[in-house]
Amino acid sequence: MKNKTGKYLKYAIGEVILLVIGILIALQLNNMNEANKNKGYEKEYLFRIQSDINQDIAELEKHFKTDTLKLDSYTFLSRLLRSNSINTSPETLLMHLSRTAKLNWFEGKNIVFEDMKSSGKTSLIASDTLRNKIQIYYRLFEEVIKQERLNNNNIIKYIDNINASIDPGPFIEAGMQKRWNANFDQITSIDLFYTVSNLDDNKKNLISNNYSLTKTQILSCHAIRFSLYQEGIKISKSIDDYLKLNK
Repeated sequence: MKNKTGKYLKYAIGEVILLVIGILIALQLNNMNEANKNKGYEKEYLFRIQSDINQDIAELEKHFKTDTLKLDSYTFLSRLLRSNSINTSPETLLMHLSRTAKLNWFEGKNIVFEDMKSSGKTSLIASDTLRNKIQIYYRLFEEVIKQERLNNNNIIKYIDNINASIDPGPFIEAGMQKRWNANFDQITSIDLFYTVSNLDDNKKNLISNNYSLTKTQILSCHAIRFSLYQEGIKISKSIDDYLKLNK
């Protein structure tokens, strides 16, 4: 009887051990599946973040070119106003004036990162180093938006100062096609040329000073955008390197 009880006990213990081993194996397989799934999500999110950053880089490069052209135009116009005679063609004058009529706004793409942040999925990026780099990039991204808004608001203020000293209508209408020109008598670039030529010294100085102030705002925007641009290039490469190591 004792032998039978001992056999049953050993058999029961064996069954329990097998059951525990089975559960552990199942848990391990489940954990492996979950880890593989998370790795897949991580890869997908990193690809999408990299795509957003690369689009930011492309947009920033366009702004750099536009910034350069605008700075050239503001400098050209300031020198023109400070000189004793206007030595340029009416067409060239109109070209430079038209460049100063637009503001640059960085839009950027942060939808993927914001989605990860709001849904608590940033931890899917397993590398602490890479995750921190991405978070730093998007903090700088927000700073660019904030600083640009401040700079552009200042530029609008300087443009308002200029518009208060001259009638902006003819300058605006001269750049329009005849179909949309509000003036019955078409104002040409030649008319604008003489308008600028005949400004008194006080108005020339006021406009030139506001052009100089505008240039400082453009340069301020350019500097912080360039910081984001450099970070973007570094992070895009870091994501590439990380994905190659974790195929």
